Amino acid sequence: MRRLVVAGLGLAMCLTTACAGPDAGPSESASASTSERTSSATTTTSGRTKPPRALARAVGRVVAEHPDADIAIAWAPVGTTGKVQVVGDPQPLVAWSTIKVPLSLAVVRAGHGERMEADIDRSLTASDNEAAGRLWADLGGGDAAAAAVEDQLQRGRDHRTGVPPQVTVVGFSPFGQATWRLTDQTRFTAALPCLAGSRTITDAMGRVVDGQRWGLGGIDGARYKGGWGSTPKGYVVRQLGIVPGTKGDTAVTLQVRSGTHAEGTGIADELTTALRAHRGELPVGSCD
Repeated sequence: MRRLVVAGLGLAMCLTTACAGPDAGPSESASASTSERTSSATTTTSGRTKPPRALARAVGRVVAEHPDADIAIAWAPVGTTGKVQVVGDPQPLVAWSTIKVPLSLAVVRAGHGERMEADIDRSLTASDNEAAGRLWADLGGGDAAAAAVEDQLQRGRDHRTGVPPQVTVVGFSPFGQATWRLTDQTRFTAALPCLAGSRTITDAMGRVVDGQRWGLGGIDGARYKGGWGSTPKGYVVRQLGIVPGTKGDTAVTLQVRSGTHAEGTGIADELTTALRAHRGELPVGSCD
């Protein structure tokens, strides 16, 4: 459902809460504590069952202007108790380089964060696929690496996403081809700052290189990771990120399937512009 209801415009809205290799992007270079901190959503809007109307309408206008694209954006307060809110059609899509976030966290949790620091940094700031491949190998590759990444997803409240242990599409990394549903990705992102070992990861997400600062990169202070690549049904761009608010933070994820990388990142920029204009409506939370 790509067309959203906007007053007087006849659009349809999909509102959802608590829904249960290398990338091909032209700007991509080749694409720990043992205890967890407790966390909670500290927001008066965490129990909201629908996205704020003004924000939903603003995003709806962006969706309506691109009827041939599949577009969705989701958010949840940082913490572990807030609900996921979605505007758009969150079709299951491959993760591409957004999966490098839990991959990097798995390396840190394995106790190799210091030794692999340069590769973690390159994977997250420049989306370097060769660096990410070394992280995968450091975890043992194959079943061992896939299980290690899945463990981090589960720590982040994503109990559904599976990571392929072997290459499924020739020329692409196994981990990048994981299907990562937008709602699951949002839950993980909301929990991420509250997980032990995540500081190295979120710090790097705040230092993304020029050329990859589209979408959530247009919000001051945002920490984010993008992913992009061609699929048989269109070109996909995705982002997950943590957006700062005045009294807490919000996890935001977005995905666009369109015709080209430039078109997808342009739509991501438009979504971020709409989000920024109504940023005060986002539910915020924090880690205790």
